[in-house]
Amino acid sequence: MTEINDMTPGVAGLQTRLVIETITQVVPGAEIVEIVASLDESISGFDAESWAAPGTEHALVHIRKRVVGILGVQNAISSFSCVVSGVAWGVLVEPIALQDGAVIGALVVARQGRVWSSRERALTRAFGGLLSHTVTLASRESALLDQRRLDELVGMVAERLMSASSRTRQDVLTWTTRVLAEFLGADVAFLRRNDHQRGLSILEAEWPPRDIPSPDPLGEVPFDADPVFAATKNLRKPYLAGVDGEVDYLERVEKGSGVPLVGGACVPLLLSESTWGVLGFLHFGLHKWTVEELSALQAIASMLVQLQARIDAEERTEYIALHDDLTGLPNRRSLLRELEVRLAANRETAILFFDLDRFKVMNDFLGHASGDRVLTTIADRIRTSIRPNDFAARLGGDEFVILVGDVGGEMEVAATAYRLLGVIGEPIDFAGQEVTHTASIGIVLSTPGVKNGIELLGWADVALYAAKRQGRNQAVVFDEVLRESVSERSRTELTLREAIEGDGLRLHYQPEVDLRTGKLLAVEALVRWQHPTRGLLPASAFITVAEETGLVVDMGRWVFAEACRQLAAWRREYPDLPLVVRVNMSPAQFVISGLVEFVENCLRVHRIPGERLCIEMTEHAVLQEPEQTARILQGFQALGVEVAIDDFGTGYASFTELKHLPVNFLKLDQTFVQGINSDPSDKAIVEAIIQLGRALDLGVIAEGIETSATIDKLLELGCHRGQGYLMSVPMSPDELAPVLRAGAIEISKFRPAGKVAPALSERSL
Repeated sequence: MTEINDMTPGVAGLQTRLVIETITQVVPGAEIVEIVASLDESISGFDAESWAAPGTEHALVHIRKRVVGILGVQNAISSFSCVVSGVAWGVLVEPIALQDGAVIGALVVARQGRVWSSRERALTRAFGGLLSHTVTLASRESALLDQRRLDELVGMVAERLMSASSRTRQDVLTWTTRVLAEFLGADVAFLRRNDHQRGLSILEAEWPPRDIPSPDPLGEVPFDADPVFAATKNLRKPYLAGVDGEVDYLERVEKGSGVPLVGGACVPLLLSESTWGVLGFLHFGLHKWTVEELSALQAIASMLVQLQARIDAEERTEYIALHDDLTGLPNRRSLLRELEVRLAANRETAILFFDLDRFKVMNDFLGHASGDRVLTTIADRIRTSIRPNDFAARLGGDEFVILVGDVGGEMEVAATAYRLLGVIGEPIDFAGQEVTHTASIGIVLSTPGVKNGIELLGWADVALYAAKRQGRNQAVVFDEVLRESVSERSRTELTLREAIEGDGLRLHYQPEVDLRTGKLLAVEALVRWQHPTRGLLPASAFITVAEETGLVVDMGRWVFAEACRQLAAWRREYPDLPLVVRVNMSPAQFVISGLVEFVENCLRVHRIPGERLCIEMTEHAVLQEPEQTARILQGFQALGVEVAIDDFGTGYASFTELKHLPVNFLKLDQTFVQGINSDPSDKAIVEAIIQLGRALDLGVIAEGIETSATIDKLLELGCHRGQGYLMSVPMSPDELAPVLRAGAIEISKFRPAGKVAPALSERSL
């Protein structure tokens, strides 16, 4: 800025002093020689210059006033005579004009008494012409220098604006107003933004800083406050403000700054078809604006609009990156950033992690549009129910997190959580039908020294699932008991992964027999874990960890491949035994691509006909992705592989989906089977499923048989296939060898009246 302001323009050879000295020598008797500049024009380096003989100063002043009057009022040049203090003076006045004819001053030569000769007049006229030529050159040079300074100003501002960002925006705007104010000699520079929706002109930046009163009369001003602000609303070209008719505006400025305004100007910041704002300047005195200055300001105004458009785009991009599209709440990335800030500042924070209970079932039933409405409604309720220093985010699906600051202890946070459950549980109206939702909340309180936000979210997630296990619509605080369970789960996950990748898994097989004869019909492959310290573990000891960590997919592939290998060995050893091996597949396996190809490859590698295998799947797998599941099951059927639905009757859409699925067997869940003689509801469910199987030509298998009375009732109802501890516990291949050789289990072992097998229930893979 210093380089621009310190430039001193030349006068293109204008030497007023030399002209005056020359005239005094060549014009006989000249006592006064003066160059008078017009007040209406300003040519750099051209000012009033005068010479007067001793004792004529009083006459000089009088003559100058007379000439200035002629220039200012009549804009005419002439010779005249005048009397000053009783002395007559003859005065020659020659115009000094620019090339376009505009008179900007005059050459004045005066002496006492004598009349001017034609030669003297011609000489004076020649000097006047010389000065006019010189002034024209000076004017051009001055204009070029001024334009150069303006171009450098625009370039300097452009360079600064190009490097600006949303974080430095305010500093850059303040810098711009300061630079422009100093360059233009303005007393005040300001940038105002138009809020068309609210009908306000809003102050964005100003220079110099002022003591701002409260409220600031210049901070937010309605467009209709006065004619000047009304003019800035849709301003499309530079606006020059004077004093006439703008009393309200002047009073507002004086009230905000303490200085009465005399004049000013502003240029619009145009964004597309609207006026984004204005860049303005105030002068506490007269100021003549040039076309070049206004053009430069318009260029800078255009750059300011481009800067704002770029910042708006950057902020929009950042907003999208940090917010959820559906609800508008901050997303996971934004949550982790906020949590990191709070933990770094050692701010005590409680994390409330919650999701909606049974949301997927409702979403499938009502449709995704209704599900989205539920999520947006819940998000709006969260926004209006949290405090200003709290932070709410949506992680995805139906999962939300709230960070609660100023924690007053575990009891207070729990109370906050239950208030939140009440807000979530309020009905949502769907075209006159009210739908309610509950939620489960996991709570964790930040601990001094813990800086890992992801770890805290993991703990809150553990507490969330603990709340679901307690019956849903609950809030559970993460404590030492849950912390130990997390540690144990982590140890289990690590060791289980090693077992899958190594040689730590085993398969046991539980026979399925004809309840009427004891004939061996099939065996179900059940996975076991040969734990390095805890011994042989049933699936119930580790299946939950496998499902939650995704290890169940790799485990399931190992189970299927091992079952095929074992079946191939049995077929070689017992070629006449029409044995079927049933293998469980988890829901997670059905969403992984290439499942049918994997099964086909195992059959081909071990040379096993498809009809010797049966794949068991839960109803949950059917509900999860019904269309994809149907395609996979059709692929199994094409290979000759049979399909059974395990734990049938415990799902929610089985009867609806069943007719669309290519299945062969229904397996009665053991909870119904074991209550068949004691609970009328269990008996009714079992009977209905058996009748359904008969109607759809499906086989029905009972599992979990533990008493001979149960067998009697099953046979009475029409089910003759079953498995359970009454007939046989799961056995290793070596232990199963006698049963395979006999091809049956002796019926006397499980049909005597009153014989009860040890009660043992386990979850199988």
